Amino acid sequence: MTDAFPGVGHRYNVDFGAFKTQLHFISETQMTYSPLGDDGSVGDPNPVTIAILPIRDQLFLVTWTETEGMTVVHLEDYKMMTIVTNITPPGQPLFQLSGTMKEVA
Repeated sequence: MTDAFPGVGHRYNVDFGAFKTQLHFISETQMTYSPLGDDGSVGDPNPVTIAILPIRDQLFLVTWTETEGMTVVHLEDYKMMTIVTNITPPGQPLFQLSGTMKEVA
């Protein structure tokens, strides 16, 4: 099993259907996410501290808690270039979305 996280130093455009975002993995502990417009424009980055757990070759659990308390859990599959997100906003129920990832830088 290859445990090295392939995202570090790269940007990925993610399409969840309900919304699009760009993930920029600065390091194994720092990431930004930015909203993507329908025209491909990238909005302001939101920095977060992440934790990464390898699951199997090219599959990783990536988690973080945002400053307002929202928790986010991603299952990122770099072999299939798919992603599942589980988001729990403060005081609201969990919701889950799945989508595709494309490396852009």
